[in-house]
Amino acid sequence: METAITLHDLLKIILYLSGAGALIYLALVLKNILSIVSKLNITLEKNQQAIDDTLEQMPIISENASEISKNAATISREASEIIVTTKPEIEKLVTTVGDVAETVDDLTKSVDKSTISVMNMVVDVSEAVSDTAKNISLNANNVIDYFYIFKEILESLKEVFLRK
Repeated sequence: METAITLHDLLKIILYLSGAGALIYLALVLKNILSIVSKLNITLEKNQQAIDDTLEQMPIISENASEISKNAATISREASEIIVTTKPEIEKLVTTVGDVAETVDDLTKSVDKSTISVMNMVVDVSEAVSDTAKNISLNANNVIDYFYIFKEILESLKEVFLRK
């Protein structure tokens, strides 16, 4: 038996085999989808109470979010108004602080100069006192020396007059 396979028959066979492969693949995909759906059902059943509670609280959460948004807008508007209102005062304050800083700097320089002058005066006075103390000490020593000399002269005169 010899039968010739035509190109048309070959294409039909390939088409049937491709269709069968696609059906097998589709069956596997459906099996995986059913597995995923069954897991989702189990998860939904386990968490049904939490989901119901969350859905019940959604309007409250939405209202709170809306209120928070309104409050944030109000706070932002008030902060902008405060900034606009206080900006000139802050600029004046910054200028005043700059002036005060300059005045303090000038005072510091004056105090530094005065301190240096006082320090120089103290050094000059202490040197003068030291020199005076040295002079007094030397003069005191000279006076003592003169006193001893005068004493010796008196003793010599006393000896001369008492011998006669």
